[in-house]
Amino acid sequence: MKRCLLALACFAMLAHATAVRAETPNIRQSINYFMNYFNEAVVQAIHLKEHEQQEKLTQKRPYSQEFVFIMDMNARVEKTLGLVLNLCDIYYIYNKTTYCFTKDEKSYLFDRIDNIMDTLQKITETPYNVDPGLVADKKGFVGKNIVEFNKRIQDLRAFIKTSLVIFQR
Repeated sequence: MKRCLLALACFAMLAHATAVRAETPNIRQSINYFMNYFNEAVVQAIHLKEHEQQEKLTQKRPYSQEFVFIMDMNARVEKTLGLVLNLCDIYYIYNKTTYCFTKDEKSYLFDRIDNIMDTLQKITETPYNVDPGLVADKKGFVGKNIVEFNKRIQDLRAFIKTSLVIFQR
């Protein structure tokens, strides 16, 4: 009876470990996620530029709240794009050279990824230099873009946390 229980317990643990491993993304899926993030961020930047051109903010109201917001949001989007490309490079290089990474090199990768995660958090926590009423209006142009941007950053941070299993082989 003890042997059956032991075998059953081992089988259950193995099945659970396999299920958990299947839920975590692999490197190829991670790189695809980063590229999808990149595409979504570029689309948001294009929408911001189109809005700026439609409203003719540069010529008519260069110091308006909307114009200041668009410049700020474009800077944040560009910064996150650079960080996502860094992540993509880290994952890609690790995929190509997994056999030669030492503990120190892996610890450097984790430190670099932690720094990127912290920077992403700081970007979302930095207040916008516009009227709080514009930020609070979730249906307006400013509020809608802030919600979209913050949601994308939160999803990216959550994805990175789940994908760190890749480096712990």
